[in-house]
Amino acid sequence: MGTSAENKTDLSALLRKLAAVSGDFGATHPRLGDLSRPDVVCMSAVPLIQDGHREVDDVIIHLTVTGRCNARCEGCINTSLESDCGSRDGVITEFDCDPERDVETIVRIAKACGDRPVTVALYGGEPLLEVDRISELLCRLDSSPIAPRVQYMLYTNGQLLNSTITSDPDLLNRFRLVSVSVDGDAGQHNRMRPGTDLFTIEAGLTRLRRASGCDVLFWSTLREEQSLLPCFDQFMKYRDGSLVGHLFWHWAESTEPYRDFTAYVDSYAAEFESVLNEYVEQLRRGRLLSIIHVNELVLYLLTGRMRGHSACAVELADNYDIVGGRLTACADLPLSLGMLPPQDTGESFMSSLRSLVSYRDILHCCRCGVYPYCGGRCPVQVLTGSPERTLQLCQLMRLHVGLVQERIEDIYAALRKAGVSIEDLYERSARLTRYTDVVP
Repeated sequence: MGTSAENKTDLSALLRKLAAVSGDFGATHPRLGDLSRPDVVCMSAVPLIQDGHREVDDVIIHLTVTGRCNARCEGCINTSLESDCGSRDGVITEFDCDPERDVETIVRIAKACGDRPVTVALYGGEPLLEVDRISELLCRLDSSPIAPRVQYMLYTNGQLLNSTITSDPDLLNRFRLVSVSVDGDAGQHNRMRPGTDLFTIEAGLTRLRRASGCDVLFWSTLREEQSLLPCFDQFMKYRDGSLVGHLFWHWAESTEPYRDFTAYVDSYAAEFESVLNEYVEQLRRGRLLSIIHVNELVLYLLTGRMRGHSACAVELADNYDIVGGRLTACADLPLSLGMLPPQDTGESFMSSLRSLVSYRDILHCCRCGVYPYCGGRCPVQVLTGSPERTLQLCQLMRLHVGLVQERIEDIYAALRKAGVSIEDLYERSARLTRYTDVVP
């Protein structure tokens, strides 16, 4: 992987490319207007309600269990490794978890963070390909001095839930939150994630619900070729069957711009409005749908909050990623930019982190009307994707926020009718955005 000097060179080149991009990437919404304008949607700084909730303050440590994955998802960086690298095995092996080594790192981080709770989030690749590593890791943490402070979450494509429960019935019961990737109904999901099968995942979710009381997050990745509504409808089916409790979606990061951006804006707007209509209708009936990033946005719009940092807080050195035994700014960035300097290099490390969001000056993020919520586009997209797509995603963010803001008075009235306070909205739903990309 790259050295820190190589990283600085790569980063400078990427920022120059972003600054130099020009062209008409704008789309227009019939009510909101020209989405390429930073001020087309402006969040109000005047709160409708007093913000009195307290947020979770756990330390999140993402640990890459393995770089291997069985899903072969369209556009995944793991898939791109197969074609871009002469030998993928060496790269994947470098990312494998060593339980003894990585527990020492986790304990060191936790001790440095005082007595704050710690969430160890197992990441991949597909973590459940390495059940033995996970079992050993948890066993070692159980006997560590930080054991009383630790809880666990898992990111999985869900294909191996059933076999994992069969081989180790108690393992998944250890996780407080399990995030399962589902990209719509069977036809759409299996097309986008050809190494998985939705009916197999559904069987695994059914057994998981019987085996564990954990929260289950239905996580969809939206690509240009797929629709939001099949994801929402599948979520509602699983929610009504008590297989999942929460929904999150995000737009896929990519090295390519949208081929027909105007058409995608039109389809996303229509589908998201349908979702919002159902969300409001359910709320009027006293039922809060836990679409976690929508509920967090509602919280921001009602209270006038400002995020004050990127959605993943990469520049704050507050959450941590361990990949192949090394601390990184983000588990996804080493694949493209190389490792950053280790944390214990002090100001050099912090300077490297701040440089990861220096694109905000180029994009003029602080002048954007949705910046209080967005906090700046995902560094993975900006630094490893195409500048054109980055600008398109900025427009989609304005669209997304604008459509929710149009309904905020309806939503507020429905929340009051249902007796859902800001504290309830956070505790029952929005708090889980902390363990995702936060903004779509």
